[in-house]
Amino acid sequence: MKTPTKTKAKRKAPVKSKAKVAPKARAKKAPSRAKSNQSVGRTVAIVGGGISGLAAAVKLQKAGFDVTVFEAKERLGGNLSSTNIRGIEHDVYPHMFPSWYVNFWDLYENELGFSRSGNFDPRPGVKMLARGASDYIDLLNPTSLDAIVANLKSGLLSPAEMLLTGYTSLDIASAPMGRTGAGQLDKLDVNGFLHSGGYATEDVAEMVNYMLQVIWSIQSERTAAVTYQDFVRHTLTFPDNAPFAHMLKGSLNDKIIAPIEELLVKGGATIHRETPVSSVRMVDGKPALRWSKAGAKGAAKSGQFDSVILAAPGKVLNDLVSSEARNLPGQRLLDREPSLAQLRRLKAIAIPVIDLYLKIDLPEFPPQNIGLAGAQYGLSVLDISKLWPAEQFDGKAALVLAASDGEALPGTETPEWGWAMLQELSKYYPDIDIGTKWGDPNCDVDWANTYARSNEDYTLFLNDVGSWGWRPQTAYPETLPGIFFAGDLCRSNVDMATIEGAVESGVLAAKAVQDFAAKRTGRAPGMPIDLVKHTTYGDPALRAAKQALMPFAYAAKFWVVAKQAKERGFKNIDDFMRTEEIALLPMVYVVDWWTSAYWFWRAVLDPNDDGNSTAASNHDDDNFIGLGAAVLMVLGEFASYATEKCSDGSLRRRNSADATDHSPIGSKRRWHPKR
Repeated sequence: MKTPTKTKAKRKAPVKSKAKVAPKARAKKAPSRAKSNQSVGRTVAIVGGGISGLAAAVKLQKAGFDVTVFEAKERLGGNLSSTNIRGIEHDVYPHMFPSWYVNFWDLYENELGFSRSGNFDPRPGVKMLARGASDYIDLLNPTSLDAIVANLKSGLLSPAEMLLTGYTSLDIASAPMGRTGAGQLDKLDVNGFLHSGGYATEDVAEMVNYMLQVIWSIQSERTAAVTYQDFVRHTLTFPDNAPFAHMLKGSLNDKIIAPIEELLVKGGATIHRETPVSSVRMVDGKPALRWSKAGAKGAAKSGQFDSVILAAPGKVLNDLVSSEARNLPGQRLLDREPSLAQLRRLKAIAIPVIDLYLKIDLPEFPPQNIGLAGAQYGLSVLDISKLWPAEQFDGKAALVLAASDGEALPGTETPEWGWAMLQELSKYYPDIDIGTKWGDPNCDVDWANTYARSNEDYTLFLNDVGSWGWRPQTAYPETLPGIFFAGDLCRSNVDMATIEGAVESGVLAAKAVQDFAAKRTGRAPGMPIDLVKHTTYGDPALRAAKQALMPFAYAAKFWVVAKQAKERGFKNIDDFMRTEEIALLPMVYVVDWWTSAYWFWRAVLDPNDDGNSTAASNHDDDNFIGLGAAVLMVLGEFASYATEKCSDGSLRRRNSADATDHSPIGSKRRWHPKR
């Protein structure tokens, strides 16, 4: 097995990226502007070296600030980091990078100077595999009519229920929810929202729950509907043919984190790794930190900074703001800002991951992300040997197996929970010999290179119902001047915990630091720090689309319920109630239609928003697509689709007499696992 190849940056002023640099060498600070007059009033400490803290560090350094990063672990990156075991990089989590991650791509392409196409592989969708099935089911990103039609015909659910599944996203995106007033709608969960409407079925609700569980590791009955709304509004990009996600062609450390670290060190930043911060307090109106090197003897060090960004995980953040050390000077952050006591309510979860290196190759194993439908523990799998540089794997397969429902795994020791995951995998891929127990040498598993981790030290924030009110803001200028917050648990435009949410929070914190410094010192804040705005549909467009599709959605619901009633007959009270559901469906439809029409016209006629009301969105920092532009875009997609299909039909008719291969155009070769 060879170690990963080194990444080379492509910038105007190239910086050679190194996958492995000695910690001492990286921690040195260039003696440039750190002691210059320009840095007076601009010293910034960033507590937490995850992607949010690093994004803030890059932006601030570029704007002329003197940056110091404190990271408790050996590696930077947090949930975007890698662990090096015997020369092999193992990512903490297998992340996906959609096109709408505009602030992440700004960091990667503009700040680092890297090429997206050169380092990422676009994937149009994901594959689903049912236990015992011989074929995969392709689910495409619904950003074109071709993809939507393919999804309807995929067979995962009936075409009617696939239509309803897609309609749920449009319905929740256009709903008039918000966080003003009593804020009770923030306490409605996704499952409750679906069943409050008249169109959802149990299978549709189960499918939405499955998607939430596999992608975000949270059940639909625990996910805040308004949070999911914010997320869906950013993912609805029809019709732009955007891929489902981009997959990184290498480890997170080699391709992202190490280049960021080197960029920071070259620019003069100080990076303290394995250096946990034990206290953050306000002393004479200025932030003061206390830290110590992990495992080092002697007294802890302390110092004051003009600004501090807290980009730590929830539990660590709660400890920092509520530290009760009586012998330290100054005030606790919690005493100055009591609302931070709610941090203890925030929850996070770990997703156990196994990097399963094999002694064999799986040449026909799909390169896409694969969801194992109906699997225990919410399993998904990806073959990174088809994504990362081939020379790293010596012609063997390497599967990344993740359990989104890690709480259901038995035991706390790897041989127990790890073996449970492998046993479930073998039910879907019986041709992979996993042996009789964890570590069995007489099987297809290369145990020497296989690496399993519970990720208890790398938990993911959960967007629980009601959690918005407990999450920290970027800044509290009245009570905590000079203290700022970053991380995917912070309030942001994206809201749902994602890489984009983390990066955006870092940019917001950096911008707040810059504004604070300008106000405090009276000097120009350096190069402006700006957030890259997302482009999303405004309320008129979303609500018009919902009304246009509503007749089809209710017709689909009628067809599903009628079919189920016919198949079951009238054997019990449940079957009788289904006939009542059919009878009441027209009334439910009329009420829903008039309610939707009211909110549509309210959005259109709102004079304060020029027809682009953001009443259903909780933020105003997007670029909104108006109703007229949306109609033209959709009509253009329909015209293009019709023209393409007519052309394809004519071509097939002309060639049908001479055709020897009757495979459908665009068909894909599928792997048929042996049973």
